[in-house]
Amino acid sequence: MKSWNELTNLQRAVIGISLVISAAILPEIAFLVNLGGMEVAFALIFASFTPFIAWASSKLASIKRAAVLAYFAYQQSASAKPSVFALQASFCAIAFVITGSGVLAITFFMPSMVLNGVLA
Repeated sequence: MKSWNELTNLQRAVIGISLVISAAILPEIAFLVNLGGMEVAFALIFASFTPFIAWASSKLASIKRAAVLAYFAYQQSASAKPSVFALQASFCAIAFVITGSGVLAITFFMPSMVLNGVLA
């Protein structure tokens, strides 16, 4: 690990900016910089953000699982079959042409298109 004097100006600026930003969240940083130095302050910053990183990674994993589930559910649905999709999309387009309202056409025909695999 390099000492403070061996760091480049860019590295010092990055560390200084991160300490200033983290001081708004963790006021004890100033005391630790005076008492233990930069290493102790940076260790506290990483230790304090560990629960947030764990929470964010678990949320990201659940979003990834939901996306994979949605992808496989769409692959298995009847909407993924070209003949069913073409028929229901044409009904939706005809409803749009007749009523002139995209909201009406989407409200009445798109749920049947999305839920066709569940209903069949």
